[in-house]
Amino acid sequence: MTVVEGQVAQEQWATLREVFAQSQVERPAALRAGFLVQDSANPTNWRIIGIWMSREAFQAYRQSVETPGALAMFRLAGSEPTVSLSDIADHFSV
Repeated sequence: MTVVEGQVAQEQWATLREVFAQSQVERPAALRAGFLVQDSANPTNWRIIGIWMSREAFQAYRQSVETPGALAMFRLAGSEPTVSLSDIADHFSV
């Protein structure tokens, strides 16, 4: 799972939403799900959460592109984000 997080000025929220929506058409094959999340306590704090097929699949994607999509999205919205990578230990879905 990747979490890309950044501060986005209110006047750039629509830009971030638009580029995220466009990314759904051109998403990497190994990306299983993606979420655009706005912090309710601090609305300028946004996250793009990616669920990947595997850590290896994410690493292969990362090596295949100059700039990962989520980083590019934040940069288009005027933000320089941070990135964290985690392993999913368990999950449920309904």
